[in-house]
Amino acid sequence: MATNNHTPSICTLPVELIYRILDTLDNETILFSFGYTCKRFQTIIHTYNQYKLSFKLISKRYFHLICHSIHPENIISLTLSNNKQTPDQIKCFLSIFSIQQFIRLRSLTLNKIDEDDFYTIFQFRNTISSLSFTFLKSTLQNSQTISLLSSIISNKNLRYLDFNLSPKDLLWSNQCLLQTLIISNTLNFTQFSTIISNLLLLKKFVLQDCIIHKNDIIDCSIRYLPLISLSFNDSKLNMDNCELLLCLFPLLEHFHIVGGDYFFDGFRWEKLIQKNLLKLKKFEFAFCGNTSMLWTNSNDIESLITPFRTPFWIEYKQWFVVCCYFIDTNNYTLYSLPICKSNNILSQNPFFRKLNALSLCVENEWPTGSTEYLSTFINLSSIRELSISIDLENEYVLDKLTNITNLLNQLYNLQSLRIDNCLTSAEIIRLLVPNHVKYLRTVVPDIDDMKFIIEQLTHLSSITFEIFGKMKYFLEDFLTWLMETRINSTYRYDDQFLSMWLGKINN
Repeated sequence: MATNNHTPSICTLPVELIYRILDTLDNETILFSFGYTCKRFQTIIHTYNQYKLSFKLISKRYFHLICHSIHPENIISLTLSNNKQTPDQIKCFLSIFSIQQFIRLRSLTLNKIDEDDFYTIFQFRNTISSLSFTFLKSTLQNSQTISLLSSIISNKNLRYLDFNLSPKDLLWSNQCLLQTLIISNTLNFTQFSTIISNLLLLKKFVLQDCIIHKNDIIDCSIRYLPLISLSFNDSKLNMDNCELLLCLFPLLEHFHIVGGDYFFDGFRWEKLIQKNLLKLKKFEFAFCGNTSMLWTNSNDIESLITPFRTPFWIEYKQWFVVCCYFIDTNNYTLYSLPICKSNNILSQNPFFRKLNALSLCVENEWPTGSTEYLSTFINLSSIRELSISIDLENEYVLDKLTNITNLLNQLYNLQSLRIDNCLTSAEIIRLLVPNHVKYLRTVVPDIDDMKFIIEQLTHLSSITFEIFGKMKYFLEDFLTWLMETRINSTYRYDDQFLSMWLGKINN
């Protein structure tokens, strides 16, 4: 009797299962590893149509390799960025592709986009359901941009919108089908009420704050039933106005607020929630305050947290609250667990093991054992960005450099490094920057030092230099040298900073 001796292999899996595997892999692995395994896989990666491309942090080399390897019709999510690590990336991308080629694109993120490029992308109708963007300049330069934004908002395909402009003058049509709106800005109550009155399907609303003036009238008889999630990321509201606002959303299931000491009354929160927010399942908050005198008695701190330890908080809702008091500044923070993500809290609370960005300032002697101490409350392997400000004018220079080098070697997932000291020589920078770092921001005394760093640190994908004094008079010659030395580099010079996305080395 014949037997089948074929050994099961990934190469013989149905293409549908291969697609599921590709869903879990990053694009570089799919295009430059998986696709080169065999001819069948090479064919499959060109028919796979669920690519999610993010060019936010990428070398110029891989950017061009990916752009020349993908089929635009297979992309469903795209992130482009003109940040300091990748200046002029969006314009470069649009020189290769027309946005009309991305017929399956559903999610688009544009970081620091120029208004002209924004118009280029959105001059045609699209089927994007998720859009996030920030503009390169803080104020709009083209009067037509507001009209374009209003038309984008009214697009019936759009369900998710995240932007950082003031919503002033934007038109919010009641035909809009947005379900999630994130505005990294502060609104007045008129703007706030206009949005929630017109966006009839809005379920999640995130903003910095809502300003309520004395003459604003809040009609608590009106109810906005669709909204189930509301967030204020940096609120200056007082408790009275906050309570009035929350009365408008009786079906709220999630509320997030970061604010000041107006909100420390746990008994009042308990009463408000039991009366007006019966559906609330998740309450995330962080309230920061300052004492006029030094607290030395733990009872003072206990008095803040006691109202949040009633059976309502602990047993019924199972919402747990922590209070941190900082003796050196007399600041205190009351926050829910798990801690809500906010810059206001990260700057004051040291107990984090999954920080991805760290800033260090060392003025005098590097403290003995400080690296080991850091590792007790920070997982050093999670750090992706590091900023170091060091004083190299005293007798502790060698000690500092030794300890910084030791620290950098332990940050083996570090991608971005910032060194702030105008007296740091190019040779010291060369010695400090490890090979796994891809993005460097620093300041050097002159143009020759800039050239030296670019020539020596060839593993860097991008560099930002601070330009000061007479250096700006030599920039034109430097940029000519750059284009000859690193082919197809792009750069942006603004606010005394020169950012370069480095191209191929010209051998």
